[in-house]
Amino acid sequence: MTGAYPFQVLGNAMRTTLTADRFTPGQQVLGLLSTVAYFDGPLGHLLLFKGGEPFRFYLQGRHEVGVAGGTAAGPYVVDLAAAGHSLVRSPRPAAAFPTTGHPDVLAYTSADGGTTWLPAAVTAVDWNAGTVTVDRPGNATRVAVYFTTGNGEFELRVVRPLGSDVSSAKLFGGALRSINETNQVNARSAPTFGSDGREYPLPPQFRLELAVRSSTPIPFDKYARHELSLPLFDTPIRVLDAARLNAEAELKLRGGTL
Repeated sequence: MTGAYPFQVLGNAMRTTLTADRFTPGQQVLGLLSTVAYFDGPLGHLLLFKGGEPFRFYLQGRHEVGVAGGTAAGPYVVDLAAAGHSLVRSPRPAAAFPTTGHPDVLAYTSADGGTTWLPAAVTAVDWNAGTVTVDRPGNATRVAVYFTTGNGEFELRVVRPLGSDVSSAKLFGGALRSINETNQVNARSAPTFGSDGREYPLPPQFRLELAVRSSTPIPFDKYARHELSLPLFDTPIRVLDAARLNAEAELKLRGGTL
């Protein structure tokens, strides 16, 4: 943005990181490209994503099953593949089984029909067959498994939900299997935002959306432990001309220059 800015800078730009806990759950429509989570640009701040910046991104799908009454406590096999899901083993470091903290597979059980959930140990995974074995207590009537999914595709995009027309800029997108199997610690293979040299502003009330097309539910809840680490720059501002700020941001999002 050149010339007299449509905002007053109130402080230095600070490098920060946007993580999964700062996103609001969306409304996924299975099988259609739809928003599973979003983050609205806060009032009084101008956020900026820089093209070429690497980030971390692993998404968890969810599958829940009921357990017949009278089933004995002990190992319980959840067949994700039979339910149409795709289980992915990411290259992240992981503890040996049994564990309640594996980055790619988490399990929970409920004894009250799904009102409350307690962590359960995953004792074994057959990655090829797509099955997860859970240590189930005898009173549990439901078992839920969160797993790194390879089913579907995704987009990270900046949008202006309100305006004369829909403005959207895609920061990154692709197949969930591909990104979830990528070594994101290695700078050479880690995913990066947009195009090198471009800037993607997120002004106040603009929205960063995570959209997914998948037949697997991808809830943004406290159990999923999605791994998102999106670097950005945060500048405190006072908006002087909101209409002009929004118009200039839309132009930059479309790839224009000012």
